[in-house]
Amino acid sequence: MAARKPTKASWQVVPGAQEVMDRALPLARSAQARGYGPLAAVVFETAFLFVNSDGLPDLRRDSHQAKRWMSDLLDSAGLKPVPGDSTDHRKELKKNRETTLQGIRAAMSQVRVDYVRSLDQDPVQREKLFPGLTSSDEIFAYYRIVPQAQKEIVSANRQALQVASRIAFAEDDGLAVPPARSPQVVRSFRLALATLDPQALDAATRSQLRQELSETRAALLALEDALS
Repeated sequence: MAARKPTKASWQVVPGAQEVMDRALPLARSAQARGYGPLAAVVFETAFLFVNSDGLPDLRRDSHQAKRWMSDLLDSAGLKPVPGDSTDHRKELKKNRETTLQGIRAAMSQVRVDYVRSLDQDPVQREKLFPGLTSSDEIFAYYRIVPQAQKEIVSANRQALQVASRIAFAEDDGLAVPPARSPQVVRSFRLALATLDPQALDAATRSQLRQELSETRAALLALEDALS
């Protein structure tokens, strides 16, 4: 007889999770009209209720409990179809649900980055919550979090891509990259990668992206070798 897989604990058993849900729900119902900042600040509190596989705060909110909590929040906010809903209404709900989720993520990136940076001025709290991680840089590295809020990334990425576009289409340059601007082109590429959200990709896109990354990695290694 095959061993039964262990049941994952529901978020409801975590002390404080329901209280945060109760405060987040009215904000979620009005977020699209009033903005996502207040909601994101409340949602971020769950990062310290749920833990990752190492027992540390779930800053990335990718644990099973964090995902279920968020899904239940959106369901309770009315962003879930019910029997009898028309096809058009289901499509509208799906669009609004995705918009709300993306809005929360974008706003929470600023909350999260600001919080992690603040720990450099509070080493006692940092050691209590993140033992062994001695700076905000180490926390960002451990969690694989880009140490920029999403709006900062988008702004920097837009500027870098504008530079790359001017390089690519500059008169008399054709498609060649002027040597002095090579670092800017590579930087624009790196910043563009930082905006990708793997969790938002479907299976087909993931497969295509893995192939592109494999070929890109080979090109980068060849370029790095040539610079040695």
